[in-house]
Amino acid sequence: MLPIHNSYTAYPPATDRQILHIENKLNCQLPSAYTLVLKESNGLSFTNGVFIYGTEEVIERNQTWEVEEYAKGYIAIGDDSGGMVFLMDIKAEDYRVLAVDSGDMN
Repeated sequence: MLPIHNSYTAYPPATDRQILHIENKLNCQLPSAYTLVLKESNGLSFTNGVFIYGTEEVIERNQTWEVEEYAKGYIAIGDDSGGMVFLMDIKAEDYRVLAVDSGDMN
């Protein structure tokens, strides 16, 4: 296995108010693991193109990807800038992240 050498940009933590706004707008409770990430850094941007959405992007990206229609029960939390979207189950309290092709979320 090759080591991953990648740098990233972290942002100031999300506020409880910002997180609550997302939950209200998307009509769901965010997975606790994703909430913990947001409370540490309101989004992450890696030099390899991977992006973990902050509170400014998550609503727009979930609407753009039509996650509620094509991946019901999941929330998009990031992408790889190459067509793969990272999803988390909004009902499960595990830390699994699924990587799915944005053109085939069914």
